[in-house]
Amino acid sequence: MTSTALIVDDDEATLRLYRLLLEQAGMTVVAARNGLEALRLAVEHEPDLVVTDVRLPLVSGLEVIRQIRRHPRLNQVAIIVVTALATAENRKRSEDAGCDAFLVKPTPVLDFLGAVRECLAHEGLRRRRA
Repeated sequence: MTSTALIVDDDEATLRLYRLLLEQAGMTVVAARNGLEALRLAVEHEPDLVVTDVRLPLVSGLEVIRQIRRHPRLNQVAIIVVTALATAENRKRSEDAGCDAFLVKPTPVLDFLGAVRECLAHEGLRRRRA
């Protein structure tokens, strides 16, 4: 079964890069350009992985994470934050919201793919235990 990823970023180049990397890794990818669209697509597609920026139009990435974690069908989804906001405060806020990994832009490709693999492995364990 193919894993599905939801990528959320308001930067088109970033969306294209993440889509390419995840599709090459064999994943089905859906993309959102704002937090509101991300929440709609998350419910519609029930992804295995969400990759999101913190700064998003309409609904912040942190609020996207919080709402996903509260949703009964989505709360086990693996979530990676990838942001240029590389402060300890933003890392803590992201972790408190419920992210599984926090990466700083620009992220080396191997680091990104490693975080994806690790998060999906943990997501699979969480879903089996749920």
